[in-house]
Amino acid sequence: MSRGASAVSDQCSELERIIAGRARSGSLGLDDALKLFDELLLHARPASIRAFNHLLNVVARSRCSSTSELAVSLFNRMSRACSNKVCPDLCTYSILIGCFCRMGRLEHGFAAFGLILKTGWRVDDVVINQLLKGLCDAKRVDEAMEISFGRMPEFGCRPDVVSYSTLLKGLCNEKRAEEALELLHTIADDGDGSCTPNVVTYNTIIDGLGKAQAVDRAEGVLQQMIDKGVKPNIQTYTCLIHGYLSAGQWKEVVRRLEEMYTRGLDPNVVTYGLLLDYLCKNGKCTEAGKIFDSMIRKGIKPDVTIYNILLHGYASKGALADLPDLLDLMVENGISPDHYTFNTVFCAYAKKAMIDEAMHILSKMRQQGLSPNVVTYGTLIDALCKLGRVDEAVLKFNQMINEGVTPDIVVFNSLIYGLCTVDKWEKVEELFFEMLDQGIRPNIVFFNTIMSNLCNEGRVMEARSVIDLMERVGVRPDVISYTTLISGHCLAGRTDEAAKLLDVMLSVGLKPNILSYNTLLHGYCKAGRIDNAYCLFREMLRKGVTPGVVTYNTILQGLFQTGRFSEAKELYLNMIKSGKQWDIYTYNIILNGLCKNNCVDEAFEMFQSLFSKDRRPDIITFNIMIGSLLKGGSKKDARDLFAAIPAHGLVPDVVTYGLMMENLIKERLLDEFENLFLAMEKSGCLPNSGMLNAIVRRLLGGGEIVRAGAYLSKIDEMNFSLEASTTSLLISLFSREEYKNHAKSLPKKYHFLEEVN
Repeated sequence: MSRGASAVSDQCSELERIIAGRARSGSLGLDDALKLFDELLLHARPASIRAFNHLLNVVARSRCSSTSELAVSLFNRMSRACSNKVCPDLCTYSILIGCFCRMGRLEHGFAAFGLILKTGWRVDDVVINQLLKGLCDAKRVDEAMEISFGRMPEFGCRPDVVSYSTLLKGLCNEKRAEEALELLHTIADDGDGSCTPNVVTYNTIIDGLGKAQAVDRAEGVLQQMIDKGVKPNIQTYTCLIHGYLSAGQWKEVVRRLEEMYTRGLDPNVVTYGLLLDYLCKNGKCTEAGKIFDSMIRKGIKPDVTIYNILLHGYASKGALADLPDLLDLMVENGISPDHYTFNTVFCAYAKKAMIDEAMHILSKMRQQGLSPNVVTYGTLIDALCKLGRVDEAVLKFNQMINEGVTPDIVVFNSLIYGLCTVDKWEKVEELFFEMLDQGIRPNIVFFNTIMSNLCNEGRVMEARSVIDLMERVGVRPDVISYTTLISGHCLAGRTDEAAKLLDVMLSVGLKPNILSYNTLLHGYCKAGRIDNAYCLFREMLRKGVTPGVVTYNTILQGLFQTGRFSEAKELYLNMIKSGKQWDIYTYNIILNGLCKNNCVDEAFEMFQSLFSKDRRPDIITFNIMIGSLLKGGSKKDARDLFAAIPAHGLVPDVVTYGLMMENLIKERLLDEFENLFLAMEKSGCLPNSGMLNAIVRRLLGGGEIVRAGAYLSKIDEMNFSLEASTTSLLISLFSREEYKNHAKSLPKKYHFLEEVN
C-alpha cells in the first residue's frame, strides 16, 4: 500500500472511530451527523458501512420534521457515490424500512424487506417490528396480525414484547378493544413464557382503551397488571387519567392521583399537562392556576406545552389581563415562547379588537427571534377587516408577502371579505387571480363563506355582488349561495326580496331545497306574515318538497306567536296523528303555546304523556311547565316539579333557578330564596345578568333595599350591566322621600341616588 493510500485509510479509520464513539455516547446530533456524513463520503472504504449506519440512524431518529426523508436521501447519495466501495448490510436496510414506514411509504418498506430476503440475510424481530408499526399506523392491523402469527415463524423468529405492544396499540386505535383484550390475555397466558407482558405492554393497552372511551376496561387491565406482579409506573397512571379526563370523570382522576401518591409516584409534566388541559377546556382556569402553582412548588419545571395550555385557557375564557404576566413568567423561567405561544396571545387580543395590545405582542415575538407566520398575519388581517380598517389590512397583507410569508386560503378569505364590505370589487378580482397564480383554487365553499359572513353583518347587497363576481370568474353559484342570500334578506326584514330569489334560482336551473324553503318560512314567521308562510308551505307540498321537522316547528311557532291558536292546535293534532316521530323541541313549542294560551291542564296532560312515549323531556320542558304553574298560582305543584328534576337525569339551569327564586321573593320567603341561590352557586350554575337584574327588581319592589344591594354588588363583581328597567326602578324608587335615606344601604357607587329628585 502506498504511503498516500495508507494515510487516507488511517484518516477514514479515525473518522469511523469518532462516529462510533459519539453515536454510542449519545452526543451525536443532527447537524454534526450531516457534516460527518459529507466527510465520510469522501474517504469511504468497505468497512465504513458501520459508520454510515450510525449516521443514518442518528438522522432518521432526530426529532426534527422530515428526517426520515433526509435519511433516505443520504442513503441514495451513499449508494451513488460509493457503489463500488460500500455495500449496504442488514442494519442499513433495517434503518431504511423504519424510514419508509414513518413516511407512510409501506410499499418501499416491503421492497427493502424483499432485498433482505433476496440477499439471504436472516431477518429478526427488530426488522419485522418496524413493518408491523408501519402497518398499524396505516390502520392495516389485520395484515400486521397475519405477519406476526403467520409469517414470523416462517422466518425463524417469534413476536416479542415490542411486536405485541405494537399490535395492541393498533387494535386500540381502531377501536377494537375486545380483540386487544383477547390478545393481551393470550400473551399473559402463554405457557412457555417466551413473551411476558411488561409495563410497556400494559401501558399501551391502558392508553388505547382510555382513548377508545373504554376506561372501565382499562381499570380491569390495571388490576390484571398488578395481579401478574407488574408494577404500574407514572406512565400507567397518566394513561388511565387521560382516559378518565376524556370521559369527564374528574372524581376518578382525583382518586387515582391519591392512589399514585400512596405508591410513591408523583405526577410528571405530562400528567400535569393533561390536568391543566382538561380544566382550561372546561373553563376552570382558576383551578388550573392552582394546580400550576402546586406543580412549581413541587419542583416540577413547566415546559412550553404547559404554558401554552394555560395561555390558551385564559385566552378562551377572556381573562386577557392574566396573559402578559404569564408570558413574562415563562421567559423569566428560561422557557422560550414558540410560535403557538405568541399566536395564542396575539389572537386573543386581535379577536377582542385590541389591536394595540396585539401589535405589542408582535414586537415581543420579533424580539424573541421569531417572525410572524401565516397564522399571525391571518389573524391580524381578519381583525382589521372586521373593524373596517381594510386599508391597514391590505398593508399588512403586502408586508406579509414582502417578508416571504405565503398567504393561505384563510388569509385570502378574510381580506376578500373586508374588501367586499368597502365595495373594492376590482381589488377583490385582483386578489382572486392572485390566488390562482399561487395554485389556490377558490371553490364554491370559499365564496359561500364570504357571502354568509356578509349577510350575518347585514351587508346583503355586497353579498349579492359576490354572486356576480363568481359568475365572472367561472364559479357557478349553487343552492346554498342563493339560500344564504335569502337568509340575509330575511334577517334584514326584506322578505319580499327573499321570496323573489326562489324564482331566480329556478330561472338559472337550480331547484330550491328544504333549507331554502325553511329559511324563507322562518323569515315570514319572524315578520308576522303567517299567511305568506302558509302559502309557501302549500307550495312546497305542491312541488314535491317534503316538509321536515324544522318546517313544521317553524309554522307551529309562527301560529302560536301570532295568536292563531285554533290553527296551531289543528296542525299539531294532525302532526301527532301522523305517527311521525317528533323531537322534544317540537313538544316544547306545543307546550309553550298551550301554556301561553292558558291551557295548562292540557299542557300538563301532554307533559306527562311524554314519559310514556319515551320522549325524554329536557330542562327547557321543565322550565315551561314550572313557569306556567307558578303563573297560574299552583306553587306547590311547581315546587314538586322542581324537586323532581334530578330524578329525570337533569339539572336545573339558570332559568329554572330564576323562576323559583323570583317566586320565593314574591311570596316573601326570603331565607328560602337565599338558600336556593347559595345551592345554585354550589352546584356550579352561575347567575347571568338577566337573573341578577330580575332579582334586584323583585327585591326593590318588595322594599328589601339591603338585600337588593347585595345583588347589585354581585352584578358589579361579575362585570354585568344594569338593565334599563333596573336603572329606571332605582331612580323611581329613590326619588321618593321615604327611600332617600336607604341609598346608603346600597354599594357606594349607588349613593348618588340620595340626590335624585
